[in-house]
Amino acid sequence: MKKFPKLTSAFLLLLAALTLCVSADGAYSSKDDPLVSLSYVNDVLGPEIMAQVMARVEKEYIKLSDISKASAGSYTVLAVKKGQTLMAVSCCEAVVLDGNAVTVVTSAANLKAGAGISDLTAGSVVTNGNVLPTNHYLVIPKGDGRGFTVTSDTANILVRGEYNITG
Repeated sequence: MKKFPKLTSAFLLLLAALTLCVSADGAYSSKDDPLVSLSYVNDVLGPEIMAQVMARVEKEYIKLSDISKASAGSYTVLAVKKGQTLMAVSCCEAVVLDGNAVTVVTSAANLKAGAGISDLTAGSVVTNGNVLPTNHYLVIPKGDGRGFTVTSDTANILVRGEYNITG
């Protein structure tokens, strides 16, 4: 007597599973039943995506043009007065054309390491408090608290790169 309900239940369960398998596999085709219509993609999604892409491209183009302007910068001659300090914001190149300037290193780590301004003409490093030679190609490799202070009345400095003048 107990076998009949178990057998009936098993048969009905098998029949339901078989029905699901046959109906799921039966007539599915992406052409017959698309998830979204082509007109929705063309009329709604296409313009939205294109607008987002164009906005991103324009944003990146502006960034790149700003970078190219900064990196392709030309040399500028500055008349720096006594007591003014030129500090590099990022890599900066300089030539002291006339006048006197003294190296300034404000970072404790750079002071401890003996870092300063690279004198590529002499192949040396001008450390904190030392006079920068005139007509030497000087490089401040990064904006980490390195620069120089003018000690003469004025100094003409040929400079390229990002810098701030204070004082």
